[in-house]
Amino acid sequence: MKMFVLMDSASLPGIMLLLLQIATSISPTSAQIVAVIDKEKDNPVVNSILNSRIPLENPTYDVTVIPADNNNSIDTLDQVCKVMNTGGIAMMDATAPAVGPLIRSFARTLGMAYVTLVDQSTLLPVDFHPELHLAVEPPGSTMFHIIPDIVKHENLTKVAILYDESFDLHVMPKRILTGVPTQHLYQEISSDEDALFSQLKRLKDLEIKVFFVLSDSTTITALLGTVHSLNMFEEKYNWFILSKRSSLNCYKCKTGSVIRINGQHNFEKWAHYIQAIGNNLQNIELDNVFYYDFQMLLGEVLKRIEPAETVSVPKDDCYNIGNSTDAMYQQSKRIIAAFKEITRDGLYGEIAFANGSLRQKLVLTLQRVTFRDGQSQGGTPLGNWTESNGLVLKVKSLIESQTKRTLRVVIAGKYPPFVYENKNSSDTKYTGYCLDLLNRIAKIVGFDYTIYEAPDGLIGAMADDGTWNGVINELIQKRADIAVGPISVMAERENVVDFTVPYYDLVGLTILMKKPKFEYFLFKFLIVLHPQVWLCIIAAYFLFSVLLCAFDKLSPFSYQNNLKLWKGHGPEPRIFTLKEGVWFCMMSLTPQGGGEAPRALSGRLIAATWWLFGFIIIATYTANLAAHLTVSRMETLIKSLDDLSAQYKVKYGPRNGSAAMVYFKRMAEIEERFYSIWKQMSLNDSLDAVERAKLAVWDYPVSNKYTKLWETMKGHGFSNTLEESIEQVMSGEYAYIGDAAENKYQTLTNCEVEAVGEEFSRKPFAFAVQDGSPLRSEISNAILQLLNERFLEMLKARWWTDNPEKIECPNIEDESEGISIKNIGGVFLVIAVGTGLALICLAFEFYLYRYKPKLEAKRYGVAKKQSRAELVTNGVNGSSTVARNRTSNGTLTTTISNGETSLWPDITLDYIKLKQMVIRHILQKECDCEYI
Repeated sequence: MKMFVLMDSASLPGIMLLLLQIATSISPTSAQIVAVIDKEKDNPVVNSILNSRIPLENPTYDVTVIPADNNNSIDTLDQVCKVMNTGGIAMMDATAPAVGPLIRSFARTLGMAYVTLVDQSTLLPVDFHPELHLAVEPPGSTMFHIIPDIVKHENLTKVAILYDESFDLHVMPKRILTGVPTQHLYQEISSDEDALFSQLKRLKDLEIKVFFVLSDSTTITALLGTVHSLNMFEEKYNWFILSKRSSLNCYKCKTGSVIRINGQHNFEKWAHYIQAIGNNLQNIELDNVFYYDFQMLLGEVLKRIEPAETVSVPKDDCYNIGNSTDAMYQQSKRIIAAFKEITRDGLYGEIAFANGSLRQKLVLTLQRVTFRDGQSQGGTPLGNWTESNGLVLKVKSLIESQTKRTLRVVIAGKYPPFVYENKNSSDTKYTGYCLDLLNRIAKIVGFDYTIYEAPDGLIGAMADDGTWNGVINELIQKRADIAVGPISVMAERENVVDFTVPYYDLVGLTILMKKPKFEYFLFKFLIVLHPQVWLCIIAAYFLFSVLLCAFDKLSPFSYQNNLKLWKGHGPEPRIFTLKEGVWFCMMSLTPQGGGEAPRALSGRLIAATWWLFGFIIIATYTANLAAHLTVSRMETLIKSLDDLSAQYKVKYGPRNGSAAMVYFKRMAEIEERFYSIWKQMSLNDSLDAVERAKLAVWDYPVSNKYTKLWETMKGHGFSNTLEESIEQVMSGEYAYIGDAAENKYQTLTNCEVEAVGEEFSRKPFAFAVQDGSPLRSEISNAILQLLNERFLEMLKARWWTDNPEKIECPNIEDESEGISIKNIGGVFLVIAVGTGLALICLAFEFYLYRYKPKLEAKRYGVAKKQSRAELVTNGVNGSSTVARNRTSNGTLTTTISNGETSLWPDITLDYIKLKQMVIRHILQKECDCEYI
């Protein structure tokens, strides 16, 4: 069998020389294979490999190599036609994208089997012929796949890929990190030393910390020397070296370490390859060994197929060739089918057809190589990678430092309960939610830290000139490694720093105000009128009560002075005593009414006057009570930004440099920009009349709420510290707009303030690190681990629910929805007092009815068992008589007299009436008769 080796666009230059030497060392046969290789590929290092003849047995094919000119594809095709004049059975393509499509189209037209040894990203869809085409993926292209796996595993946000021509990225689409969420750039390594220094200096200024180098050993040695001179071997920089050779040197490196990625070979097969290729194993490239394995596969395929058909092209008529014969087409199909079935156990892994191409199952090893005084100190195994299993590591992170680091942590002033001074302990200066979380993260990731406060005590906001302040500026200036605190994740901050995964829920902005004070008074309905008015009303009440009594007694036309007019029929006429006058005036003020009015005209005029007075007083009191209660409930309460914007009494604003300030500033700028755009559209003379008419609206269609808010805030000024903001809030005429969590803590520890309104502009809290820092992925992984362990929930409970500074505040009833019992409870007390007085009167009446008569009887010396009738008879000189008569209607009557006149004249003395009541009671019980 005769050897065939073909150059791949991802292989080292110089394989063309290997093919040429093999091709000329064997006499041509009819089984010719045409290989088209880029002529620019030439590497003297390969010459040492070519000194040893690779043994071939029973050569059955010949390889003709045609160097391809990337700038002239037609000339390359003419050379192919000349070679094809003698006939051929297959074609190999290892050319650049400028030449390859024409060569592959020529092979399809002839019905020849063609093999592409280039990265599949350079092929066109038409090139993937299902029966004539065999795609071979070079090992160099396979090595690219480890890069996105490392980026994803380490959560890298910014990387650079440096390469030279050995991986042919200069002619390939740069799609290594396509679809991976990370910022990345590609740069070809400069061959000039000064240009290389400038190139790396620019990358350093771009704050890129992670580099992937795809190059040969010579370029790598020069690159690492420049890296050392720029102090880019510090622990914050990480270098991943991918090379097709096993040697790695840095003669200028006094200190430093890199991660080397190489193919893992089978030591049992070394002897065979040494015999075939030579003893210079340090300079053997991965692609060279792969093509040796491939040409062995090719020989096995041709042995199986034993091709007999060839296709030839006339020398002078390359562009008028006809279609291939069916026999040639079927032979080509068998060649491609045989490649898909055959396998070979190569030095760097099994070679077999899988996933649409013939590829080698590479096993890449990862080792950390350390340099000391220009010498390599050997490699520390970190793990390996395969295309099927991905990364299998022995360490948690590839960018993990080998020694425990001491990081610089910056905090933004006092933001309780997240970060604030620890007044209860002298061991630690700061405490809070974030410090507890940072301590746990430090244990997981493995670092110590020193902590300091930002000079201005701010989180950080961008000025109009693009500069920053606060902890963000500390990260930008490289004075801190981590910023800890309630740092809101904002788009403009993400442009200059990196954020970890959020450690706290979405937190918006709320309004902090002093709680309104409600004056509670049980008899609030009494303060509607001035105390002097109440005194005048009470005086008038008693005055008219006396006047009614006096007018009724003095008027000759009153019932009191005309009892004879009442003949005992109907209800007893009302005599206005002082008691009756008081009762009448009281009841006249109620819907029940005062009852029977005086009989005399003068008394009625007095009653009417009281009625008119009472009507006016009641109407005035009712109107004032309704107005008083309505006004107290209609006091303007601020519940939202719209309420703030609509009033001018309460000043408001955020803290200077806070996220809230940035939010209102940006919203106002957006509204101004919208207005400018709308104005330009409305006044655009280039529009036709119809379009301008559509835009000629009278009112501006977008609200300017935030513009008004921002202008008002600037007029009020901004506080610089949280303490200053709280002090203004406590004055009662200021509303502080800040983080909802910050305001929540104030309400937790201060009963005189409250957070009002719904949250708006909600953003998560996260830690911040330097742009491109590998700490981002380490801290993020630790936070996710603590989240799964429910540690963050425990922190919330500790610093919110169980916070030792928490104060239990009394409930304040909001009367905006109704009157509370504390203000109207006096009415119920009136009911209680009235009911109590009625009970007292009832007890007095019961006393008069039950016990007073018995006491009166004892006072007159009457025995218990003596008849009540005899008692009365004996009490009037023993000459009284009791006569019982039956009236015409059948009613039995009893008359007590002394024979001449009635014993009891019609007198009104109180004690006489009392005796009459006693006698009536006794007679009714003794004789069941009616007293007249």
